[in-house]
Amino acid sequence: MLRSTTSISLTIVRTLLLWLLSNLGGTCLLGLGFGFALTHRLNDSTIAITAGLLAAIVTLPLVPLAVPFFAVLSRYCPDWSRRSMALLGVGLFFLLANELLRFLLPFASLGGLLEMSLPYLATGLLTVFWLYSPGGKTSTAALWTKKRVARI
Repeated sequence: MLRSTTSISLTIVRTLLLWLLSNLGGTCLLGLGFGFALTHRLNDSTIAITAGLLAAIVTLPLVPLAVPFFAVLSRYCPDWSRRSMALLGVGLFFLLANELLRFLLPFASLGGLLEMSLPYLATGLLTVFWLYSPGGKTSTAALWTKKRVARI
């Protein structure tokens, strides 16, 4: 019982880290694109901040879906690594978030939406590779035990 609650809490912590880092990184990449490469005006970076806030609002309700997602995949694909499951999850949740945005903003074209959301997918994938690094000291399990030891 204790092991399952620890596993669930670690999954939630990693998912929240993934959500936070992918939204911050995606917003920064989008801001760089708008500020420098696309229009050469720094005033357009406010579009990136607004898009980042919208992305955070749309994707935050998807965070609790990580626990049943990992539970179902662990049951039906027990030989998959957590990194593979997380990569599949990022891809599926990226598609789900884009469909939510297309539903909420019916005037947005698919090409324009992908242009705005691809930085978030890129930073999400990079975050998965960092969070689920094999044997890395940067895992959230190591962070979690350090935090618990410091409290004792």
